[in-house]
Amino acid sequence: MAISVRFYIFAPDGLQRVSQRVMTGLCHGQDAMPQFAGTKQKEANAIIETEDGKPKRIVQVEGTYLEFDRAGNVHESLRRGFAEAMDTFAALERAERLPPSKVIDIAPKLNREKWERETRWTLSKEDLDLITADIFSGKRVPEIKHAKGTAEKPPPLTYEAKDAIQEIQTHALRIDGMIEALSEPALKGFAFEARKRSKDDLDNPLWIGIANAADRRREILARYRTGKGIWYASVDLIRWDTSQRSGQTESFVHERCNSKKEAEEAARRLLAENAKYFSAEVSIEASVVCDLEWQDDLAEDGS
Repeated sequence: MAISVRFYIFAPDGLQRVSQRVMTGLCHGQDAMPQFAGTKQKEANAIIETEDGKPKRIVQVEGTYLEFDRAGNVHESLRRGFAEAMDTFAALERAERLPPSKVIDIAPKLNREKWERETRWTLSKEDLDLITADIFSGKRVPEIKHAKGTAEKPPPLTYEAKDAIQEIQTHALRIDGMIEALSEPALKGFAFEARKRSKDDLDNPLWIGIANAADRRREILARYRTGKGIWYASVDLIRWDTSQRSGQTESFVHERCNSKKEAEEAARRLLAENAKYFSAEVSIEASVVCDLEWQDDLAEDGS
């Protein structure tokens, strides 16, 4: 048995199914839906148990809201919603641990209920019937459209291309490790020699790429040495699955700074402000990176 998730938007003109690719892009800020710009839409997540790739049972269907900004993005509102969820849950948990008293503070419970009203909704029987038909009919249901984002759909990756990419990645990691081990003076000579070899090899672009990687690494080392330039302070909230011994970053806050020292001070402040979210299941990690590394982080996680 395996688990999969399907996503749906209950738009004014009818139910729309959202692909995994588009929903992932929306959550990471890599895709948008301008058709919903400036609106709040009902969304449903259907968790499905599958066998041999075919749906066997609907485990759960949860209704949530997606708040689209003026450009049709939702990732910022999702981050805010997560922070509010953590805040109201932690406050309610603290209140429930207090010893019995004649004076009961109902604010934490009311705030949690308010958050649930603003972020959750209950599907009707008709809503569930439409989703069930889409999952188990084996063919397209006429009433259900396919929601589209603005991000271009990537071309298919053949087995041959995938094998080639994996093989190249192995060598690329080794090259990257070698470059990172070099000092600033060594990187300068390394980049010069790589460009020379490119010219000697009919302007081979692979050597140009290696030289550019060395230049970038040398600039990063210079930033750490001088502390100058643009820096970013960030704090990640990581939820840990103790049974799987794995963690997933659920939210993070960041701040743009004008020096490494300023970023270090900002990271300490952000760490203190978010310490209230810490628990046995949620860890908080602070980091400081220059803008070159920050761009790399954004490319990796899609934030």
